[in-house]
Amino acid sequence: MALPQTLLVLVGDELLGGFTTDANGALAARRLFEAGYPVRRIEVVGDSIDDIATAVRRGIDDPTVARVIVAGGIGPTPDDRTHEAVARALGRELVEDPAAYRHVQSVVARMHAAGWVPSPTPTPANRRMARMAAGGRILDNWRGMAPPLAVELGPAAAAGAAEAGEPWPPVPSRWLFVLPGVPREFAAVLEEVLIPEYFSGSRALAVVEVRFPGATEADFAAPMERLAREYPDVAVGSYPQQAGRDLVIRLRGEDPERVRAAAERLGQLRAGG
Repeated sequence: MALPQTLLVLVGDELLGGFTTDANGALAARRLFEAGYPVRRIEVVGDSIDDIATAVRRGIDDPTVARVIVAGGIGPTPDDRTHEAVARALGRELVEDPAAYRHVQSVVARMHAAGWVPSPTPTPANRRMARMAAGGRILDNWRGMAPPLAVELGPAAAAGAAEAGEPWPPVPSRWLFVLPGVPREFAAVLEEVLIPEYFSGSRALAVVEVRFPGATEADFAAPMERLAREYPDVAVGSYPQQAGRDLVIRLRGEDPERVRAAAERLGQLRAGG
């Protein structure tokens, strides 16, 4: 049975221009792999409404994707266009969400009390962060002003089941999330809200790593081809290490026994067995 899959859409011209190194994708990929909702693909798009909406729509239309996470572009400036793009992708109206505005108000009030801003009333730019696709659910963001959004996409579609297998366990609903791109805010929402509340009930793939000192990838071309035929349910990848000239072979799959057996078989094939 196939594990429920996740799509990440990372938004920002600064990512595409090389001005900012992405940290959110790596964190999410690692933590969602551990939660049993592995990332199927990561798409990086610029601050273009059309590009963001297209990427989001692609995830919504893919029945094998159970969770879509969009990160970045939900701040107070004109180049923050993610909420408008998500509303377009969903075919929903862009509205000021009352719960989102209350969150913005509370953060501005705390900032005013601390002497950081001159007024407890949100500016028009601050208020802009409360405008998002209608019908969503506001999530907690303890570390920032931008309110994250969760949108239920409906029941998991049966389409694509023949290709990917029935999810393990069956996913009753598909969800789309819009998160801030600031890494500390993204990490807090992911760890404290999304994973406990929306990414539970699955299981992580089994992973076995085997290290071969002094080996090269070419040494393992034939053994890996043979292993792929014998263990089609186990994914195998080779990863040369910069330090020590070791080669790491990583095997992963849903059945721990099959993964361990494949690792043992790889050693036999490497030895000429």
